[in-house]
Amino acid sequence: MENNEKDHKKATTKKTRLGAMNTLLVKWRIWIACDLLLATASIAALLICYYFVTPFDYYFYVAVGLLGFFIVATVILTLAFNLGFRKTKSTTEIKAAEIVGNEADEAYEFGKIGLAVVDNDMQIVWANDFLLSRYHNIVDENLYDIFPGLQSISENCPVANLEYESHYYQAEYLKESHLVIFRDVTDFQNIQIASNKSAPVVGYLAIDNYADVQMAIGDDTRFADMVHDIREIITKFGSDTASLMRRIQDDRYLFITDNENYQKIKQTNFAVLDQVRKRFPDGFTISLGIAYGFTTYSKLAQKASDALDVALSRGGDQAVILPFQGQIIYVGGKTELQPSRNRVKIRSLSNSFTTLLKNYSQIVIVPHYNADLDAIGSALGVYHICQHLHLNAKICWDPTAAEDSTRGAVESEFNKDELDAMTGNMRSISALAGENTLYVAVDHNNPKQAIFPSIVKKFSHFVVIDHHRPGDTIYDDIELNGIDTSASSASELLTFYISYNANEIALDSRTATFLLAGISLDTRFFKQKATANTFEAAMILSKYGANDNEVAEFLKEEWDIYREKISILNSAETPYSGIVVACAKEDEIVNDTTLALAGNEAISIKGNQASFIIGRISPHEVKISGRSDGSISVQVILEKLGGGGHLRMAATKIKDVSVAEAKKELLAVLNDYLDDARMKSESEDKEEA
Repeated sequence: MENNEKDHKKATTKKTRLGAMNTLLVKWRIWIACDLLLATASIAALLICYYFVTPFDYYFYVAVGLLGFFIVATVILTLAFNLGFRKTKSTTEIKAAEIVGNEADEAYEFGKIGLAVVDNDMQIVWANDFLLSRYHNIVDENLYDIFPGLQSISENCPVANLEYESHYYQAEYLKESHLVIFRDVTDFQNIQIASNKSAPVVGYLAIDNYADVQMAIGDDTRFADMVHDIREIITKFGSDTASLMRRIQDDRYLFITDNENYQKIKQTNFAVLDQVRKRFPDGFTISLGIAYGFTTYSKLAQKASDALDVALSRGGDQAVILPFQGQIIYVGGKTELQPSRNRVKIRSLSNSFTTLLKNYSQIVIVPHYNADLDAIGSALGVYHICQHLHLNAKICWDPTAAEDSTRGAVESEFNKDELDAMTGNMRSISALAGENTLYVAVDHNNPKQAIFPSIVKKFSHFVVIDHHRPGDTIYDDIELNGIDTSASSASELLTFYISYNANEIALDSRTATFLLAGISLDTRFFKQKATANTFEAAMILSKYGANDNEVAEFLKEEWDIYREKISILNSAETPYSGIVVACAKEDEIVNDTTLALAGNEAISIKGNQASFIIGRISPHEVKISGRSDGSISVQVILEKLGGGGHLRMAATKIKDVSVAEAKKELLAVLNDYLDDARMKSESEDKEEA
């Protein structure tokens, strides 16, 4: 009813306003017409008198008088019209302003738009009703005091998003008119927040070493009790986090939750990892692969599976999160993976590898850049398998891209004809790329670390055999993933591939010697990361005629390297207890091997737990080599600087920085993440439990 009366009033006002203006215009037209007719009649009469009536001496004065009269009359009529027009216009404008003013306020209220006018000092001098209805007494107050979020507004960025008293606004400042416009976007923001909270998160949970523990326990009843306990922990983890948890295999679970609950899991730093590790100190660990931000559940499941594969290939006991945008996130990974006791798995991998090799007419074997004895030893192991299967194979080789000791060992054991037959340079290897060529990467999993990284994209079929934990970058289209971070070296893996293969591959003594040299290098002559499997591999190689004396000769240090190593260690500092940081001179180019040897030397000293050796390896690149005795994960530290590796050995390269700047970056990371990198002992775990 009120709306009808209001509409009727508006219509009546509009009609009245238009009628007044029309009446004024009609009067103006009549006045002008009369004025013109009278002027025309007067002029006609004067002309008739002039030509047909008795001559009169004052016709000129009469004409001038009439002209003046009509001019004055026209001016008076015009002034009268203007006065009337202004009066009518003023009256109608007042009425229109009332109507428009009322509707403008309603429009601002409906659109939830606030207006504020400020002076040069950003004092609020006026605000519209919508803004005043929410925030009383804001006039004469400073805009920034009321809305601090608006301080980000500038000429380059005139729009800002802010939250104030449970309302969200998009604010814009019009500098020329000193006007601030507030657009209320609370409803939209609340919808967005609710949508983000309810966004799906999909994950996979795996018991890392289910089969190995089963074989090690041997007692079915005890193993069943352990399985019951870990499943109870997993089920409780699902219920505590409001997740849908479903077992899909004996050792694998699928869980689905929303982003709000995932954030709660994240805030606990995935405490379930520590809970399982403490409950089974020499048994089970778990890994999580999680994905979020993708549009479909099928895509989420695929990415979560990929994340879990990364977690398992990095050694397990960790969570790997793969968001839609941004880099992969790693949580945990502080436990060294126990060596696999499952010979069936090793035999299966070995046989799968040889079967895959037979599907290709050409095999390209690729060690990493600055190849060491482990890279070359494992490459020779793959080459020997190919020779046994009568397959064409080439090892990527460049003497300038190998360590000095490795280059010397290869050149002393193989003559030129032998090297030409089994190796190829970048150009010849690049020419072999094609659908029938298999690319086998040994002792690395990052294509950027390959000896010839520029030609990797020419290949489409890959196998990776490595013992390093993968980082953010790994080979694509891997047809067989032979990454085992529990192994001491790639040479150890190749030894088992050869000895456990169904083809009964026999090793020659030279290949066996290089494989033993690779194991000896990465274990520092069985002093570090040597497991029962490592000693078993050494025993196998000795049966094939591996020469210990030649291995010792291969690994002897050159005098210049030893002197340079000692020079670097003279600069050593201990910024934290048990942590050694040493730097080579800024103006010296240092060999990668020297940095590694200096790091090994540093942690061989009593009381030192981890070492970080920094040196320039090229005019535009500085390397940090990390070594640990196992009590601190150098991988956790150096991953923060873009590097990788594994718990005891890791490295990173930083471009276009000085040695001092690289050291500063390292110290900043140590300050933030050293506690996270420290490994907890079994006794500490029991105390916490």
